[in-house]
Amino acid sequence: MIILGGMGSILGCFLGAGFIVILPILLNVSAHWATGGQVPAELITNVEHMIFGGLIVYFLIVEPHGLARLWMTMKEKLRLWPFPH
Repeated sequence: MIILGGMGSILGCFLGAGFIVILPILLNVSAHWATGGQVPAELITNVEHMIFGGLIVYFLIVEPHGLARLWMTMKEKLRLWPFPH
């Protein structure tokens, strides 16, 4: 959760923890909704692990400061949104 949220920031810890809690719930609900509940639980669990592993690798390579830095970037862009100068 620290890797996804962002190392070195308190906000990143909270964002990473929220992401770790909410992502499996969303994956389970979407898998059961899309297939009508016909997917085995073991398959959903393995897909969750693969998604988490892929996200960890992605965030380490592309965005090492994690979700906290993405949140700060979005806030800065929204502050300047109507007048980007």
